[in-house]
Amino acid sequence: MQERPNTLKAAVTAGRAHIGIWCSLASALTTEIVAGSGAGWLLIDGEHSPNDLRSIMAQLQVMGGFDSEAVVRLPSDDPNLIKQAMDIGARSLMIPNVRTADQARSIVAAMTYAPAGFRGFSVAHRANAFGRIAGYHGRAREQQLLAVQIECETGVANAAEIAAVDGVDVLFVGPGDLSTNMGAMGNPGAAHVQEAIASVRKAATAAGKASGILAPAKTDADRYLADGFTMVAVGSDLGLLARGSDALIASFNQ
Repeated sequence: MQERPNTLKAAVTAGRAHIGIWCSLASALTTEIVAGSGAGWLLIDGEHSPNDLRSIMAQLQVMGGFDSEAVVRLPSDDPNLIKQAMDIGARSLMIPNVRTADQARSIVAAMTYAPAGFRGFSVAHRANAFGRIAGYHGRAREQQLLAVQIECETGVANAAEIAAVDGVDVLFVGPGDLSTNMGAMGNPGAAHVQEAIASVRKAATAAGKASGILAPAKTDADRYLADGFTMVAVGSDLGLLARGSDALIASFNQ
């Protein structure tokens, strides 16, 4: 048995745009519905959603029947969380609020087996089809993707050094946290925040790495794609349900 190629990694490494959707409802059923949309990747959110290890695994399982790549956002860079997530099959990770190159190197090491890293070794787990993928441990890094989120001024200032870390694939801007940390809560369109976002993209490009961002407004997503961002999330299951139900009821109340 062979591991399925990581289509998200292949696309962004080649500079091709890949569109994704955030999954925040912590439901395997809703994630299965969204996966049928044809989105290139789905983000299973473990930071701001009521997900735990078992609910993340259930969503990974239903996504196995689709071509979308599953990206798991963990709540922190805790190496124990990284180890558990990877063992249940999360090979594309997003880590929030990465501030320094040293922090990025530690994350890469946590994803990597010895001698290059310190990911805990298990002979058989869901990631290697319970021991059925021959040679998995020696080639595990080949299909892994690491997106580190830049969400504060320190991360912006260190973006070039972070992008230069071997094993970091994507600098992913979190516009909500970034704007909040830059004194413009709820206004990522503020000029100084937009300058910071552009600087992160340029740092990633200069290092030969991809850049990504969450942009639920289509005008923003189109602009970021035109600017060169390639890993772009254009909405969420929560937003689609909330706005869709709002619009439906409003259409009868007019």
